[in-house]
Amino acid sequence: MTTKTKDILTKATRIVAFVLCACIMFSFISAYCERKTYNGSWNYMSKLNEFYGMKKNSLDYIGVGSSHMYCTLNPLEVWNETGAAGFVLATQQQPLRASYHYIKEALRTQSPKYVILEGYMICGESTYDNAVLYDAIDPLRFSLNKIEMINSLVEYDKRPDFYFNVLKYHTRWNSLTPNEVNVLFDEHIDTYKGFVALDGNFEGQNIVPDYENTKDIELSEFNTDILNDIYDLVEKSGAELVVMFAPYDASNPALAERTKALTKWAEGKGVDVLDYSTMFDELDIDPANDYFDGGHLDCSGAAKVSVHFADYLADKGVGKNELIDTEKWQEDYNAYVAAFPGEIAD
Repeated sequence: MTTKTKDILTKATRIVAFVLCACIMFSFISAYCERKTYNGSWNYMSKLNEFYGMKKNSLDYIGVGSSHMYCTLNPLEVWNETGAAGFVLATQQQPLRASYHYIKEALRTQSPKYVILEGYMICGESTYDNAVLYDAIDPLRFSLNKIEMINSLVEYDKRPDFYFNVLKYHTRWNSLTPNEVNVLFDEHIDTYKGFVALDGNFEGQNIVPDYENTKDIELSEFNTDILNDIYDLVEKSGAELVVMFAPYDASNPALAERTKALTKWAEGKGVDVLDYSTMFDELDIDPANDYFDGGHLDCSGAAKVSVHFADYLADKGVGKNELIDTEKWQEDYNAYVAAFPGEIAD
């Protein structure tokens, strides 16, 4: 090897080492500065950490959607009823396009039999509040899928802030504490498998949508294109798509119109629809005991829906999952019961 060649290799090695060190340092600074959602009910980062730690190809189903999904479907209750294992990958007001990318993210490590799409965000269009986008995008690990998600949801001039967290969170320097460093090295997981446990009393009533007297509308081309992409993605994976509507206040006719339109799309695709907004009597849902507010269930209401969903899976032949750590799931379920006594399924 000539001296010139050695010099070139040495310089190349130094450049690679510098770039690698810079990337590591930049990644650390970004993680240090970013807004951390590890604690509280809306601990999206902890939920994703738990998901990424799940054994490969061990889940029977996944759920995606908005808060109406994560307040409605409790995988621990479903597991206690059937032994089936699932995870909810939902975020507040999760845009349909974000749901598509969450499904895609899940399919990188899991091969679920069912993908449950909560349909409330059919009302969404093409622009979203920054807080909604941060909650949906930040918890995902950096990957090509995350880049595609950013490109599909974020306006062009704002994308760098989502590629590199430090750009949008650099103003947090003055409020950072030593604990912000400590949490980077702690393991934060969510043992509720993505479910958000709420406890509250709602002073309202059940309002069932009157679909017979609800006018027929067509889904927007924007929503239809995304729904078709979700359907194709799920079908290609070998899973089965299911559309779910959580119980909600149906006094808004516009929402009932969109729900009816989405049901029509699902039926045209041969997709099962679980419309829990029409099952109040069947599930014995009482707003005073089972609602957190007009659009979200609390733990007891979620337990009732989850038992019904467990029966749905059982009818489909989905039973005890032999791939998961049963002792860990039992431990997590016991901890949940202890935290919310009297709020579990009968």
